[in-house]
Amino acid sequence: MSDAALCLILLDGTSSTCIEDVTSIVAADASGQFGLLPGHDALVTVLEPGLFRYREASKISWSYGACVGGLLSCSPGAGRRTQVRIVSRRFLHGDEPELLQTQLDELLEREGMLRVSTRESRERLDLAFYKRMQQLSQTQT
Repeated sequence: MSDAALCLILLDGTSSTCIEDVTSIVAADASGQFGLLPGHDALVTVLEPGLFRYREASKISWSYGACVGGLLSCSPGAGRRTQVRIVSRRFLHGDEPELLQTQLDELLEREGMLRVSTRESRERLDLAFYKRMQQLSQTQT
């Protein structure tokens, strides 16, 4: 484990993955792409849904991750390595960015349909509640 490396921690609702000896990370927020190297200053930003990439000291090529959006925090530590945490509802990993992008697009589409379905269901419940409240108020007058 080199002190001139980052510790990348990926957290979602069901798991935690720690990737040691990361030499660089490239991700994107609302302002565009940015990079992180060991010793980076403290940073907190909201990630856009999409791919991010990181390079491990033991590998020549980039490794890729995808998330549905989330929070990235970079915490340099006195006497310890810089930790980068990404918190998201869901992560995907792989070495083929095109495949990851396809999987992420499908995941986001399913989540979009679920949100629409949930919204429609809530609207039906609200309408049923409103009608029932009207019925109750009419029977008490």
